[in-house]
Amino acid sequence: MTTKETYTYVLENAMNLALATESLAGHTPNVRTVNFLYFPEESENTVYIATAKDDDKVKEIAANPHVSFTTTPLSVEDSSTVRVTGADTKMVNERRNELFVTMDKKYASFSVFDQKARDNMNVYAVTFNEAEVFGHGIHKISFD
Repeated sequence: MTTKETYTYVLENAMNLALATESLAGHTPNVRTVNFLYFPEESENTVYIATAKDDDKVKEIAANPHVSFTTTPLSVEDSSTVRVTGADTKMVNERRNELFVTMDKKYASFSVFDQKARDNMNVYAVTFNEAEVFGHGIHKISFD
């Protein structure tokens, strides 16, 4: 597979991201695993996440919208991942309902969130200019 094919394959098949924000205490990374969505036909360099509005993650993103992430490995047999540093986040709550429908399809566990919990969530687009693709070696891919 080419670097771009590996990149697309990983983002289409990975189940989670390890998302790093900067803690409110300052200059300390705060990493947590989150569900995500990827729509390559819409934008090759954007993923979407959802989180509770009262979560520390939201406060950290509001204070510093620059985040980094890596996908979790696809399996024990396939450790391919995509790593991004310095991505920009933007709240896109106008897409919340549409993205929740897709989250329900990708993640069976997402259905535990009732309407009240969903109303208490923010949705973010995480956009980046470059990614490292770990598959057969380490390669970079850039986006204009």
